Amino acid sequence: MYRKFYLILLLTSAIVLLAFSIVATVKEVTPEWKQYQSEYKEMFIAKAKDPEIAEQAKSFQIGHKQIYLNTLERVDRCMNCHIGVDNPLMAGADHPYKQHSGNYLDNHPIAKFGCTVCHDGQGRATNKKEAHATDLDTHWDTPILPAKYIESACARCHDKEMLKDSGAEKVAQGEMLFREKGCRGCHKLAGVGGVLGKALDGIGSQPKHYFSLRHVEGDKTTYAWLQEHFVDPRAIVPDSEMRVVLNGEEADLLTTYVLTIKTDEIPKQYRRISNYKDTPADGESLYKMYCIACHTDGKYSIYDELFKRTIPAVMSPDFIRTIDDAFLKKIINDGRKDTQMTAWKPDAAGLTDDELNRIVTYMTRNRSGEKPAPFGYSNFTVNKKSGQEIYDVRCASCHGIMARAGEGYLGIDLTNPVIQSADPEFLAITIRDGRKGTTMVPFGAKGLKLSDQDIADIVAYLRTFAQMKHNQGNMK
Repeated sequence: MYRKFYLILLLTSAIVLLAFSIVATVKEVTPEWKQYQSEYKEMFIAKAKDPEIAEQAKSFQIGHKQIYLNTLERVDRCMNCHIGVDNPLMAGADHPYKQHSGNYLDNHPIAKFGCTVCHDGQGRATNKKEAHATDLDTHWDTPILPAKYIESACARCHDKEMLKDSGAEKVAQGEMLFREKGCRGCHKLAGVGGVLGKALDGIGSQPKHYFSLRHVEGDKTTYAWLQEHFVDPRAIVPDSEMRVVLNGEEADLLTTYVLTIKTDEIPKQYRRISNYKDTPADGESLYKMYCIACHTDGKYSIYDELFKRTIPAVMSPDFIRTIDDAFLKKIINDGRKDTQMTAWKPDAAGLTDDELNRIVTYMTRNRSGEKPAPFGYSNFTVNKKSGQEIYDVRCASCHGIMARAGEGYLGIDLTNPVIQSADPEFLAITIRDGRKGTTMVPFGAKGLKLSDQDIADIVAYLRTFAQMKHNQGNMK
């Protein structure tokens, strides 16, 4: 009985082995590229009317083809299938026999540049699946670039200034969106930018398996992840706090630009770089790059559902009229601890002192020459206990109850060191006059009718919040 069982098992194994051997042999003898080359030769012969070209078509040798690119450290075998890329007779043919579009090969000869330096994909592969590497079960790092993002490859050798009028306008437009949508407000690039999101250095060189593709609806590639993430961040990363909203066209442009942010460098002899400077010079551009994503135009306060806090109106007329440049710069420089407002000083976000000054100048450009009436805080004898009682009734609903030591909700966090270090005169004027465009109404004679003494007592109480929070931390 056992003898019969083992005999059947041996016979079955032999049949399976034979079947695999036959399949492997057939694939080896008739590879995918050989079929393409045979069909190409027939098409070439049929299209060649000139006797000399007809002779070239007939003498075309079917065989393995590859290009050694020693300087680029690449081996490209794409022409095994895309055999007609440099043949004008194949201009109207279908892929993969079609001539390369445009006149790109005039300035980028295949013998010098190959294919993958522009198109990505896996140059050593000899079949479509592995060469294009778009399937999840193809474990190559760089899938082939979709045609709509192909301009990103131009930035490997050419800078954005050169490209904007030279057939790669999408890169320049995408970079402009990157600036004006405030991406660097949350993401560092080359050591400069915010810290709420991941640093973007080398993001364009990341393999597709760096990204979680679970929620991607389109092709499971880096390119689809980026594009869909820009359209709807939380559909791709459910806990994302990204606030920028883009339409499909803008998402494509930004994806094109982000794909240019690579770690690998092209050899110098391939580069065509002008004296392009990546850092904007004026305060408006700096504000857009680092501030606009959260503060928009800065004229109105916004309660943000993602951050669960109010983003203050940093350019409302009342705020700019009341605050002096030194304190405004201190807020930008130091940020606001325990909030999404990062510190922008040189050793934190990488902005220079001069850039900070330019942002302040831009923000205060429309400051009214009329200063608010002085409060005279130093002339009052204050009562912190009375200030606490008034605060609990008038202020806690927005800025937090006493037990939380003034942590913000609709209003800003009053325990923040920047607020605690503010001139009490500034705080008193703010309470008295309020701020248009925000939820902060005036509490003085022109508003809720608190007396100046009441306001002075509130300010005295507010200035104890830092110590209260410190004491609470020690008790935990």
